[in-house]
Amino acid sequence: MKAYTVISILLTFLCSLSAALETEHTVDILAWPLSAPKGATLAKITYNSTAATVKSYTQPKIPSDDDIVRIGYYHPSGSWSGIATAASNFAPEKSKILLLHLNSDGELYHVGFRASDYGSSSAASHTKDGLSVELVKVRPGPTPHLNKPVVVNADGTVPSKEPEKTFLQKYWYFIAGFLVLQVVMSSGKGE
Repeated sequence: MKAYTVISILLTFLCSLSAALETEHTVDILAWPLSAPKGATLAKITYNSTAATVKSYTQPKIPSDDDIVRIGYYHPSGSWSGIATAASNFAPEKSKILLLHLNSDGELYHVGFRASDYGSSSAASHTKDGLSVELVKVRPGPTPHLNKPVVVNADGTVPSKEPEKTFLQKYWYFIAGFLVLQVVMSSGKGE
């Protein structure tokens, strides 16, 4: 009994320790106006599969003639992943939310962006200078609702259904009972 308790406490400790030592990833999010030759760092984010933190944030310098700004990051392979948003979303009176889309392994695969007026509620994990971060995990897709399996004969063919009965074949006893009742009732009136 005592050894069982010690082992269960030790296993609980090891499980909690492994969860606490989950690796943190760091990503540089870039803001890239359409007229600019390359993107500038918008934010430096550290995240794991459960939480994200904004380490640094710099308000992007957007030329007045640009209406669209690309927001994204470079994958370790060097490919760009991101979205395009209106430059007006970076106005100081707007609350900015950066969405980090994580796959089932907790790795970043896409970036999203949402802006709203201040005062709207958010499930963001950390805010710095008006920029919040949210983690969006992959949800399982819908699964089909399957019907009952088809039953087949020993030779692999679907059994044929019995032919449907006619109205007289189904309800002959009601008709016979009604006729018997009519005969009995009519014979009682003649006396």
